[in-house]
Amino acid sequence: MEKDIINKGDLILLVSKNKIYLLKAGAEINTDIGKINTSEVIGKRFYSNIKSSKNINFTIVKPTIIDFLKHASRGPQIISLKDASALLGAIGISPGWNVLDAGTGSGFLAIFLANIIYPGQIITYEKRKEFYEIAKKNIAKFGIKNIIIKNEDVFKAKEKNLDLITLDMEDSHKFVKYAYEMLKIGGWLAVYSLHIEQIQRVFIEMRKFEFQEIRIFETIQRDWQIEGENKTFTRPKTKMLGHTGFWIVGRKV
Repeated sequence: MEKDIINKGDLILLVSKNKIYLLKAGAEINTDIGKINTSEVIGKRFYSNIKSSKNINFTIVKPTIIDFLKHASRGPQIISLKDASALLGAIGISPGWNVLDAGTGSGFLAIFLANIIYPGQIITYEKRKEFYEIAKKNIAKFGIKNIIIKNEDVFKAKEKNLDLITLDMEDSHKFVKYAYEMLKIGGWLAVYSLHIEQIQRVFIEMRKFEFQEIRIFETIQRDWQIEGENKTFTRPKTKMLGHTGFWIVGRKV
């Protein structure tokens, strides 16, 4: 299939047993295992092979959205992948949705959701210029086509008939009444915060405007590890990804 052909500028993932690199086809990098010139992969198909100057073999893989986010530039604190994923399960985000996002930050949530809702569109607002520039760079770097980013205050937004509004900003509770008008019937408002006090203020406003199916939740993630070779021991890792933030979600009816 034509979409499997690698074109100049496409993002590619080079995978070996010990190293993984994300870069654009046509770029050249110097590494501790030799120089890698990816201009030779242009016109080939994904899952072809390429070797470094030290004869280390790499397979050319299509990067996923998670690969993108691992290599994205960071500024303000991001919404973690565990929290972004929990939102999917809470409200059933689907392809074709139209989404407004406010408090873009580094753009992690917007990029994550853009991959899920394609060919739907996200319009994301970030009023702080320095954060806007970081997010804009990440969106351009990964070639995300269905995000429009604006360096504006979301209170100036005019969008209507939205499937979802996500907020990660101070005073989110002040936007609830505007969100209600901007959402379509059945649409969702989702607010993220590190602090339960802000979530409580949002809850009060949601009740005023009769949002339904209101839920408040957080996600705690604990990875496990297997140690040893001949005799193995399995246990939780000492460090875990505990509290990162709260979601409150509600549906317009």
